[in-house]
Amino acid sequence: MRQPEVSEDCIQMYFKVKAPITQFLGRAHLCRAQMCAPKSAENLEEFENCVTQYMKAINFAKGEPRYYFLVYNASVLYWQMVRPFLKPGYRHHLIPSLSQIVNVLSQTEEEDKEWRAELMLELLECYLQAGRKEEAARFCSTAAPFIKSHVPQKYRQIFSVMVRHELMDELQLKEEKKNSISLSVTFYINMLKAKAEQNDLPGDVSVILRKAYRHLGHYNHQRFPSIREEKMLLLFELARFSLTLKCMEISSACLSDLKKMESKVSGFMTLLPGDEALLTVHLDKRQRKEEQFTRPRPPGLRPVVGTLPSFLPVFCTVAVRWCLQFYTCPFLFTFLVATGPHHSCF
Repeated sequence: MRQPEVSEDCIQMYFKVKAPITQFLGRAHLCRAQMCAPKSAENLEEFENCVTQYMKAINFAKGEPRYYFLVYNASVLYWQMVRPFLKPGYRHHLIPSLSQIVNVLSQTEEEDKEWRAELMLELLECYLQAGRKEEAARFCSTAAPFIKSHVPQKYRQIFSVMVRHELMDELQLKEEKKNSISLSVTFYINMLKAKAEQNDLPGDVSVILRKAYRHLGHYNHQRFPSIREEKMLLLFELARFSLTLKCMEISSACLSDLKKMESKVSGFMTLLPGDEALLTVHLDKRQRKEEQFTRPRPPGLRPVVGTLPSFLPVFCTVAVRWCLQFYTCPFLFTFLVATGPHHSCF
């Protein structure tokens, strides 16, 4: 209804009264958190106040199974609030609160496993951007098995992070990729990326890239259409990285395969293998589009059991105004108590 003043009055009056401990206490904290949400990433004091309210709601709800829906809703609203902080130099502010939320969702055995996996991946990114590699490695020891078991379609994402940042023993990573084409290609690409960042590229770079490309040749996307999109994404990634390393042979081969797959991606059907600059532009656009698409969007909130009548918001507004009148005008309050409520008002 876009009446923040009325909302503020309602919340203040609720906390002044010694109300029974019910779900509405948690919902009141959620309301207060939304009202004090920061407008930008620069408002760290507002951010801390807002997080405090979300954590109050979560800590209240996690002790009672019938209130677990409030934990889920708090995580969704929290994620909507922190989106301005999802940029370099600001993510470290999320670690204390986001790690608590991930832990509580695990304690309550939240049924939306994909949502939990999304938050785990984001927390891992926060650790890495903050330079807390040891904590990131410890977190992966629990997050990776969970994602592999419950959200396998996202396992390649966390696997690539573990390889690139060396968060797991190399022998264990090699064992993981043995029976998976996608993990094998991901391993080769991210292993070389890690070496490139350390200025320690091996002399047989082209051999490794060619090996990754041969692995992709085993992907039979015609027989199994479900792997078509995954093969396309891997071809894009390998083409772009090969171009970065000036390995035009592999980059051109990937582009040729994408054309044969009759990709609907705009621009690729008109490119020639020698168009290096144009290829770079299109791959950059594709990567930005993928990053925008894959950034987790918060799901919808879970409703309370039962439905509320449509007139309730109007009734609440009227009720608050009447309460304020009673509070500011004792004579009116005494008169109404003495004479009884007028039927046209209730």
